[in-house]
Amino acid sequence: MKLTRTLVSLGLSLCLAAPALAGAGPQQTIADGAEAVRGVLKVKTAKGSKAETEQKAKLKKVVDGFLDYKELSARALGPHWKDRSEAERAEFVELLRDLIEASYTGAIRSNADFTLAFQTEEVEEDGAKAHVAAVASAKTKKGKALSEDLLFHLFLVPASRAWMIYDVEFGDISLVRHYRGEFNRKIKKEGYPALLAAMKKKLGEIESGKVEKKMTL
Repeated sequence: MKLTRTLVSLGLSLCLAAPALAGAGPQQTIADGAEAVRGVLKVKTAKGSKAETEQKAKLKKVVDGFLDYKELSARALGPHWKDRSEAERAEFVELLRDLIEASYTGAIRSNADFTLAFQTEEVEEDGAKAHVAAVASAKTKKGKALSEDLLFHLFLVPASRAWMIYDVEFGDISLVRHYRGEFNRKIKKEGYPALLAAMKKKLGEIESGKVEKKMTL
C-alpha cells in the first residue's frame, strides 16, 4: 500500500503542478504538468534548507493555479458543505489544501524520475467535463518498478477556458470519496469542530515528520 500511495501522490502532484493554460486540452494540460514538476524539482535541495523552502513555494504556486480546491472541498464535505458559512468554507478549503500539499510534496521530491503514459481521453458531450486515463510509473531506490492506473476527472472553467482537476481515481478509490468517507464519519461521530481540530493536528504531525503522510483522521 505504501508504494501505491507514493505513485498516486506522484500522479496527482505531477498533474496538479501545471498552471491552467487556456486552450490546452485535458490530456495536454496534464502532460504539461509532468514537465512543470520536473522543472521545479530538477535541482536537488537539502532538507530544511532555504533552497528547499523556495522550491516548495514554487510548487505551491503552480498547484494553486490548477487544482480547484473549492470544488474538491465541496465534494469532499458532501451534504455538510451547505451547512457551512462562507468564512467556514474558506477556512476548510485552505486547511484541506495545506493537507494535500503536505502529503504529496515529500513523495515527489524523492521520486522525481517518474513517467505518465496516457491511455484515453474522454470529453463529455456538453464539453464541460473530461476524464483522462493514464498509468503512472516509477522505480524505488532499490530499482523495483512500480505502476498504478489513474483516472483524472476535470472540468472546464468557462471564463478562462482552462481545465481544472476536481478528482483522481486509483483502483476503486477516488480522492473525493476517500476524503468524504473520512470527513462524514468524523462529523457524524464528533461534529464539525472536531473534524477541523483533527485536520489541524494531522497537518502538524505531517509537517513535523511524526506520522506517515496520509489522511486518516
